[in-house]
Amino acid sequence: MWLNKKKKIGLTILFVGGIILLAVILIYASTNGQSKTPATCQQVTTVLSDLGYVPSDTTSLYLEDDAQLKSSVAIENEQIRFDFFEFGNENSAANVYSNACNQMLDYRSSGNISNSEGYANYYMHSLKSGGVYYITIRVENTVLYAYCDEDYMSELGKILSGIGYSGDADKDK
Repeated sequence: MWLNKKKKIGLTILFVGGIILLAVILIYASTNGQSKTPATCQQVTTVLSDLGYVPSDTTSLYLEDDAQLKSSVAIENEQIRFDFFEFGNENSAANVYSNACNQMLDYRSSGNISNSEGYANYYMHSLKSGGVYYITIRVENTVLYAYCDEDYMSELGKILSGIGYSGDADKDK
């Protein structure tokens, strides 16, 4: 009898644990595990224009660096520098993302805040150092690299939200 009662308790604990684990997996999948849709340069140009920026086609500047570059667009003003690249394959995008992450290592200083995340087809690395916020994001065959003074993180967050690549840059404050 005692053994049967022990088995029932064990099975109940196992069942409840399994339900909790399943709930955690489903919550993760519904919030973080979903793939993002890669933006196109045309979509990014539209978002930038709608937000009042004057985007420039920078494809010819970077094409000799990587023949797989399909197009690129950028904005630069006193507040924000933002570059978006669309490649013909994911390998080129992965290389540019990796180089941008490595470049950010040079900008680290004492008291910096660094954050990285990745799931499905989305990879992000950000750094806040010396009053400047840096971010690079890769989604499939696209990469963006941007930086701004900390005071303009919310403006950068609007751009990232507009193209569907992030919720808000303010979360890194």
